[in-house]
Amino acid sequence: MRPTIDGGLRLSDLRRCFRGAVPAVIATCSADGTPNVTYLSSVHLVDDERVALSNQYFSKTSRNLAENPRASVLLIDPLTYDEYRLDLVFERTERRGPLFDSLREELDAVAALSGMQDVFRLRAADVYRVTRLESVPGAAARRGDPRPTVVEPMDAATAATRLAQLAGRLGRAADLDVLVGATVAGLAELLDYDHSLLALCDESGDRLYVIASHGYPAQGVGAEFAVGEGPIGLAAQRAAPVRAGALQQMSKYGRSVRRSYEEGGVDPEREIPVPSLPGGQSLVAVPARSMGQLVGVLAVESTEPVAYDEADQDLLGVVATLVANAVEADRARERDADQVSRRATPVASEVVGAACTTVRCFAQDGSVFLDGDYLIKGVAGRILWSLLRSHEAEGRVEFTNRELRLDDTIGLP
Repeated sequence: MRPTIDGGLRLSDLRRCFRGAVPAVIATCSADGTPNVTYLSSVHLVDDERVALSNQYFSKTSRNLAENPRASVLLIDPLTYDEYRLDLVFERTERRGPLFDSLREELDAVAALSGMQDVFRLRAADVYRVTRLESVPGAAARRGDPRPTVVEPMDAATAATRLAQLAGRLGRAADLDVLVGATVAGLAELLDYDHSLLALCDESGDRLYVIASHGYPAQGVGAEFAVGEGPIGLAAQRAAPVRAGALQQMSKYGRSVRRSYEEGGVDPEREIPVPSLPGGQSLVAVPARSMGQLVGVLAVESTEPVAYDEADQDLLGVVATLVANAVEADRARERDADQVSRRATPVASEVVGAACTTVRCFAQDGSVFLDGDYLIKGVAGRILWSLLRSHEAEGRVEFTNRELRLDDTIGLP
């Protein structure tokens, strides 16, 4: 049976309210009439008759619902501040399946921001039938404040046209540097994603390193994320998109939960900072995959709450796939060049009477000396020493960037 509707509203009309930007409030009552009110970390839209609530720390709420399976939930639109009250009747609990997985992904994004993936876990998804849905005047409406203007997203036809233009730019990229620069610039110029970064997996697959960014106060190229840490690392770990619509609120919530654990003697892992966009509110991180393998992660941010939806997630997924395929093609060309170089027969030359030069390298700091005279040190010294050793052993005079990155004696990412 459809819930009693106020003014023709449907639950699907309240989609912004279900994205966690403003915590929902749940009220329950025990058998003896004692009320309890608390905040919810997540309310998930199931269909036009049902919602699912995250079951994590509901000791008192759970006891009340066991005695009296009815509740009332207050939702707030994060853009217009309109408020809606839902009267609920408990139906069932799910501990596995698609609905449980969807709620878990939302909560994992909160946990990733506070470094609490090991303790901040979803126990169950409690499904409720909505018996009544009504609009209630919020504080802004009671004060007579003007309604905020909501910016409409780009329409699908325009997005498809601009995506094709971006694909054309990427197709004309002559090398990897041009490709990644064209990606983040095109996201801003064509698709209105003003803050973006592209991170690639390292050779071990355990870390991500930023190779391009756009719109940040500090570009951050070379910054690293561990796979599994933060929303970007979580997207890499799961090879699945991560979307958050209230980064600041989620961080506050995560920190408050973290403090409660620390006060109880639990020491969670170190806190992962919010991405470096000042006042960032919304984020989408999508995996970049090629031939089923994870290549990296593409992420965009906004200072607006709930700025992104499923359409943004899908659009960025297409861009990430284009980039991943281009990166893998570049790596394949590099591997081919490496193999050709290794198969090449070195041409030995001999200079009669040529003097020998003694080269020494010290492992502590990579210092290189020629016949006792200091030449260079650090990473540059280690690179020179690696090249000279390879030349002495194999007679080669051509080398690739990839084999230098793989040489763990140099210390490159």
